[in-house]
Amino acid sequence: MRVYEYSKQINVPVKTVMQFLVDNGFIFKSHMAVLTDESRAILDKKFGPLPLLEEPAIKDSPVLVSESKRAEEVLQESRPTTVALSANVTSLPEASEQHSIYLEQQSIADFALATGKSVNEIILALLRLGHVSSKNQLLTESLVAKLAKYYDIAIKTKDQLSKQQSVGSVNKHNVDGVDLRPRLPIAVVIGHVDHGKTSLLDFIRKTRVASKEKGGITQHMGAYRVKTNFGDLVFLDTPGHEAFSKMRQRGVRIADIAVLVVAADDGVMPQTIEAIKHARQMNVPIVVAANKMDKVSPERLDVIKRQLSQHDVLVEDWGGSVVLAPISAKTGQGVSELLDMIILQTQLMDLRADWAGTAKGFVLESTLERGLGPVATIILQHGILHLADYFTCGSTSGRVTSITDSYGTKLSTVEPSIPVRVGGFSSMPEAGDFFNVIEKNEYKKVVAQEEKKGSAGKKFLQTDAINLIIKTDTNSSREALLGVIEAISKKINKQFSIIYASAGDISEGDVELAYTTGAIIIGLHVKPEIKALQLAQARKVTISLYDVIYRLIEELEHKYQEKVQAALVKTKIGEARVLKIFDIKGVGVIAGCIVTEGRISRDGVAVVWRGRQKIGEGKIVSLQRDKKTVKEAHAGFECGFLVEGVTDWNPDDRVECYLSLPVGATK
Repeated sequence: MRVYEYSKQINVPVKTVMQFLVDNGFIFKSHMAVLTDESRAILDKKFGPLPLLEEPAIKDSPVLVSESKRAEEVLQESRPTTVALSANVTSLPEASEQHSIYLEQQSIADFALATGKSVNEIILALLRLGHVSSKNQLLTESLVAKLAKYYDIAIKTKDQLSKQQSVGSVNKHNVDGVDLRPRLPIAVVIGHVDHGKTSLLDFIRKTRVASKEKGGITQHMGAYRVKTNFGDLVFLDTPGHEAFSKMRQRGVRIADIAVLVVAADDGVMPQTIEAIKHARQMNVPIVVAANKMDKVSPERLDVIKRQLSQHDVLVEDWGGSVVLAPISAKTGQGVSELLDMIILQTQLMDLRADWAGTAKGFVLESTLERGLGPVATIILQHGILHLADYFTCGSTSGRVTSITDSYGTKLSTVEPSIPVRVGGFSSMPEAGDFFNVIEKNEYKKVVAQEEKKGSAGKKFLQTDAINLIIKTDTNSSREALLGVIEAISKKINKQFSIIYASAGDISEGDVELAYTTGAIIIGLHVKPEIKALQLAQARKVTISLYDVIYRLIEELEHKYQEKVQAALVKTKIGEARVLKIFDIKGVGVIAGCIVTEGRISRDGVAVVWRGRQKIGEGKIVSLQRDKKTVKEAHAGFECGFLVEGVTDWNPDDRVECYLSLPVGATK
């Protein structure tokens, strides 16, 4: 039996079991380790085989006589598979000086997080107090008071809550706050493009995010709170295309654990290796999900394990500590076991946040929304965010005007680890910016110091380049696209000039700027406003719209090739006079010449003249001098060349050599 299986059977947190084993001299690498006979004996001596709660004790309660069947259903729903209730559950009320609870309405799950108790314990305690409840049921203040008395837990009033919320802020990396409570774990799903990351989240959340993404790939950072049988998790979904490297790195930095999705039929790929490096840089533990197992044989797992080991990712049965779960996001095979592993890993981390300190967090994504202006997806690390809070965020600031969760529900407050969309920014924040709530007086000082940016962001480069105006739906997409264009420019000697780049739909101002600078407007996941489209047609401004980034990249490369061809001019670089003709079997007719001016190039095109009559024209196939193949033959030297399509040579024929050269280039 594995450690986590034993902990489930005795209904004791796996962290408690692991710590008990360590205290008794047993060292296991992870909760997946198999218990030895000796360690099992020690555990049985401590926790023992524990009887189930007797049903008559429940039925004796007059409040529950008519609801005994419902009570049993609640117990079954809240009880893990093959769970046995421990003896210490029957003696639940123990002094707990290390926990305290605020006297306010809250769910059973919130009460469990605040007090360090399990949800199962609290549901059983409520049954003893005569109340049938479920995990997400809202507790009244009177029930909170009863439970606090039952567990001998101190009660804090709302006045104390307000007082503590006014305490000074804590550093974003500091967890020594005044009100540390457990928080939801954050898992980032990473891996190579098309390996099934979003499909996995689709199955978990029972929605179809992937089908909404053009081209079947995720091109934005998504954050979702997911309810599972093993507790709540926050999942970050990241794009797999190589252009979105920075977005993936940002997601790993925020997360507590990384789920590395590897397609069983593809194995480890370039972005898989990149994801492993990012996780290591941020010291984030990895759980490997071997996806698409429905398409391959089980033996394929050994190939994946070997490939992972080449990048120092050793799974447990290869002597390492990394958990590997074979799954199929399509059929759901192994997904429950994967979630189990993620929850158990994060339980060992003892994740906590300071709920009373100033709200602090990070921006995952930002965009423009009609009627709201700039909005951002944020995740708080500490504190509680309220409507009307003042904040700073990177180079911008604002006041919270709206909070919306990942299911579209409007909220008035948000706790740590919960992904939300926040409105009220004075300008677009950058993905990765630090979000920090401040006092009103401090906010006024920040606003007073802000300078008008005007036309900041407009950038004029080469006058002979392809001028571009970039419009994307989000700042992260803009960031990724600019990186791609920069990479292409390096390959083609900086032939693209970014005139302006911003997030939002294409406006009349963008069209006017394109008309003035002769630029092409490139739109990714955006559309032109009606008046802007009409103006573009009148001004004959080109607007190119794209839904998938790799198609945009292909089109940019094609535009460059068109520009190169249009910029080349057929230029005469030299002349030669035919001296003798050689008809070589199997080779062709070779003209022996002397170069009379300039040069003859092997890459050139030969135009043959006999007097004033043009005999033929063709590409020079080969060029030799002194029986050696050469690139060029200069004036005064003899040479022989073979011209494609020209065989009718005569002595004294005149040959002109032409090359396609950029305008203004020297011969």
